[in-house]
Amino acid sequence: MDSSPDRIANPWGERTPYAPGDPWPVRTDLHLADGVAQEDVERWVPSASILHSNGDAMDIAVRGGRIVGVRGRAADRVNRGRLGPKDLYGWQANHAPDRLTRPLVRENGRLVETDWDTAMDRVVSRTRSLLDERGPGSVGFYTSGQLFLEEYYTLSVLAHAGVRTNHLDGNTRLCTATAAEALKESFGSDGQPGSYEDIDHADTLALFGHNMAETQTVLWMRVLDRLEGSDPPRLLCVDPRYTPVARRADV
Repeated sequence: MDSSPDRIANPWGERTPYAPGDPWPVRTDLHLADGVAQEDVERWVPSASILHSNGDAMDIAVRGGRIVGVRGRAADRVNRGRLGPKDLYGWQANHAPDRLTRPLVRENGRLVETDWDTAMDRVVSRTRSLLDERGPGSVGFYTSGQLFLEEYYTLSVLAHAGVRTNHLDGNTRLCTATAAEALKESFGSDGQPGSYEDIDHADTLALFGHNMAETQTVLWMRVLDRLEGSDPPRLLCVDPRYTPVARRADV
């Protein structure tokens, strides 16, 4: 189990080399709050990271009704137990001393604390007045890219059937629009046309403008493990920036 305390300096952790055609070895990454040992965890709740596109499977450590750490899920086919820096450390924001725990409203140009009923009433009354004065087109939704499918569906129902606005867009589309169009033009599908297991068999890996090392850290771990194993693939990088991928590339 890799529980290295500094995955900021070394985002990809320790290597587990493997040969072409072999399964990617398991490496279970773990990070717990200071003073918490594994035996102190009351239960592990299965989840997945939605902080990036890899979808790494993880188990959330719970003690006293609070998140006290995470570990990678070894049986998962995407990450085989590995976690990137966002996965390992993102949960700590839940306990940050400067995190907002009460709603704020603007009074005379200043943000002041209030209760939830007051804050929600203000949102509702303002929305109703806009709908009465200007109609559904006066309300728009710009959504996060970090929700689950069921949440996006519920949000779409509220926007289209409830408010009746067509102004609904999100980071999930805007952030990936050019990539999706390029994939459709090249491969006929707007999703990733291959499988991550292709890395286990490939003779050559070509990354065009894709800084996988910093944008998909767990997938880059898989590439690094192949490069460290016997009969490694050749790595081709096309990028104007001298990224970690470019520094490791053969060409």
